[in-house]
This record gives sequence, structure tokens and C-alpha cells, in this order.
Amino acid sequence: MLAEKLLDQVKDYVLQNCFTSVFDFDQEVAVSFLAQGEYNLNYLLQSGAQKYVFRINTGSQMDLDNQIAYEYKALHLLSRSRVTPRTYYLDDTKQEIPYGILMMEYLPGVSLDYRCDLVKAARTLASVHGLEFTADEVEFLVKESEPFTAIYHEASRLLEKYYACPQANPQAVRLFEKIMARAEERKKAEQYLMADPWLRVINTEINSSNFIVNEQAETCFLIDWEKPIYGEPAQDISHFLIPTTTLWKRDYALSYEEEDLFISAYLNDLSPCPQAITLRERVEMFKFFNLLRAVSWCAMAWTEYIKPGRPLSNQDTFTKIEQYLEPDFLKKIQ
Repeated sequence: MLAEKLLDQVKDYVLQNCFTSVFDFDQEVAVSFLAQGEYNLNYLLQSGAQKYVFRINTGSQMDLDNQIAYEYKALHLLSRSRVTPRTYYLDDTKQEIPYGILMMEYLPGVSLDYRCDLVKAARTLASVHGLEFTADEVEFLVKESEPFTAIYHEASRLLEKYYACPQANPQAVRLFEKIMARAEERKKAEQYLMADPWLRVINTEINSSNFIVNEQAETCFLIDWEKPIYGEPAQDISHFLIPTTTLWKRDYALSYEEEDLFISAYLNDLSPCPQAITLRERVEMFKFFNLLRAVSWCAMAWTEYIKPGRPLSNQDTFTKIEQYLEPDFLKKIQ
């Protein structure tokens, strides 16, 4: 596995003077594997009571030339929220390690539990979405003033890889074609959003694992800012609520009452804004497109997973991807 192959390189890297001089470590630094995503590896650096996350970026879902710098700048921008990890160090030279490197705050805690942490998550998300920035501050971020059209085109690009794959399920291909035809028509509804724009820094990929809950410290942080954009907050909320998200890690489907609890708590903590009154309608509009985005990503990822020699792989992820590509599941996307 790539995580194991890079471990010694990470250990050598953190022992270099150019690195240790940046951090006032109390004791010798211990390095251990922490977690991995589809396009990143995370190691824990520990020196006495000090703990940091050493994040390595292995690719870009956004096709960015400098993915790790994009994440770093986004996290720096969001630091005012006090509910996102603080950043300490960036190395995007790819000289010592052939990938981009980011050092950030280690946040102890556990992933969100839908049964008891929905209000905490809603308050955290409201803190992030409540931040307002100048045009210069968000200049580097990808913008989506036409979110439905953007998701439609993203899905089209992702599905091209699935359509071109000889192993693709023909029935799934036909269902995707029908879903895309519906999307072609339904994306016209974004005119409503464009007439009353509400733009903030959004995560776009929020799930239960992105929230780190610490009951003792009474904190709830939002981590994994791999695909932030300057877009519609309702996109984040909708993505968090839809079944492709809740079933992904937790095999849990939210009830109507739980969705209402989350949105009510979010609105209660959100800084005043005129679009709040239409939030529920906006969230419902986004659900179809977020489902489309999720299953089209799964289609693309499936083609990557079946390639021999893939650097990063996760069997649980592959199993869930195949579940979402089942014809019976795709038929539910209306």
C-alpha cells in the first residue's frame, strides 16, 4: 500500500532541520498512519503532548495543478469560523516527497452519530456558512454561480469514463442516460437561485466522517476540505441529508423529522441573511442534483478501482460504490 511505502519517507522528512525548525517539538517525533481518503494520506505526528496531522495529497478531483495549496488556502480562509482545522505548514514543491504536503491541527474526537449529533453538526455548518468574504479573499476559489448546470456538466464528464469502460453494466448505462435527460430539463430551475444568489465557501462533500465530535471539549469540527468552492450553502445541506451520503459510512437513512431538526438548528444558528427564508425550498431543489453527482462519481470511481495497480484502494468504499451502481438503486433517483 502507498501509505506503508511512504511512511519511511515521511519519517525522514519530519526529521529534517528545515521542518523541525518550524515547530518547537517537545520531544522526539513519532510518526504513525492515521487515515486515508480517495486522494490523500494522513499521518499522525506526535511529540509529547503535541499532535499534528501530516497530510499528503495524491491527486485532485477538481483537476487542479496545485491541489494541496488550494486546500491550505481554503482552510486558512475558514479559520475565523473556529470549527475547521488550523493549518501550520505547506510544502507544494514535491521535492522530498513526490506529493503535496500540508500540516494541520489534530482534532481528537469521533465521527458524527446521526442519532445524537445532528444539532451539533448543524451549528458547525452554520458557523462556516455564516462567514462573509470580500471578492479578493475568495478569488482563488472555484465559483459555481450556476450550480445545477455545473453538476450536470461534472456528471457528464464523470460518466464518460463509465460509458467508455468495457466492463460497465449496460443496464446501468441506460439508467444513467435517463437520469441525465431529466437533469437536462431540471437544471433550468437554477434560474430561481441566480435571481436571488446566496454564495459562501462550501465544502461540497460533507458526510458523517467529516465531523469530529468531542463530547468532553464540547466541540464539533468540520474537516476534509478537499473540494471547497464558492457556492450555494443549500448544496452542502442537501448533500449531507441525502441517502447516498448517510448510507455511505453509517448505513443510516434520516427520517423527515431528523432532516427537519437539522435544518431548524442550522437556521437558528445562522447569521442573518435574506435567503434563509427560502432555505428549505433550496435544499429540496439540490437533492436530485446531489444524488446525480454522487452516483456519477461512483461510476467514475468504479472504473478507477478496477484498474490494476491503483495507488489507493478501500474495499469498503468499493463495496458501497457497487451498491450505488445497482440498477434498483439508480431507479430511485427521480
